[in-house]
Amino acid sequence: MGFTPSATLLAYNQINPDLDRTEFPLYDPEDLIEYAGRWDYGTKSLQKMGNRDIITKWMGSGEESMIEMGDATFFIACSRVVSHELVRHRLASYQQESQRFVDYTAESIDDLFYVDPALEENEEYTTAIYASLGSYNTLRVAGVNKQLARYVLTNGMRTRIIMKTNFREWRHVLKLRMHTSAQPEMRLVARQIHDQLVEKFPIIFSDIKPALEAGLRTAR
Repeated sequence: MGFTPSATLLAYNQINPDLDRTEFPLYDPEDLIEYAGRWDYGTKSLQKMGNRDIITKWMGSGEESMIEMGDATFFIACSRVVSHELVRHRLASYQQESQRFVDYTAESIDDLFYVDPALEENEEYTTAIYASLGSYNTLRVAGVNKQLARYVLTNGMRTRIIMKTNFREWRHVLKLRMHTSAQPEMRLVARQIHDQLVEKFPIIFSDIKPALEAGLRTAR
């Protein structure tokens, strides 16, 4: 029962194809990060294409300003419990599905509500979400508009949100939201975000999971 939370990488830095490669030899987001870190050196910072040791060195010393030049955008499906936590990260940009204008009368319990594994056999929770959707549908049939009928829906209801932020902030988000103290559903979403980012940008994100597994609240 219930939908599965998910996070899908929609986009990340796209280098301008019309750039003068002689002046700006940028081809991918890591080129952009390396160039931004030593912009005063110009093309000298990219003489060793594919060698990202300098990025690792800067980050190892706590200097992460250059990775603010990279960003990634995710489409996230989660409960409103988790979306309320996500939007606390103020450096990010968001576009969220509006309960005011979406009609849920054709939705099923399985599509609309998140059920944590710990609640799958909990009759009270099951009763509550069925009652919530039932009350919503009753109000809508009675002519109550969507923005008022939504008051009876629970925090476990699905929402969909697009979240964009820079790599430095993604590191901060993942350090907090993958930690064992985080909401279980949040950790599920954060791990999906992490796995997609570390696949694309291992130099920037590969240290986070080992540090958390070692019991550290924050990584490098």
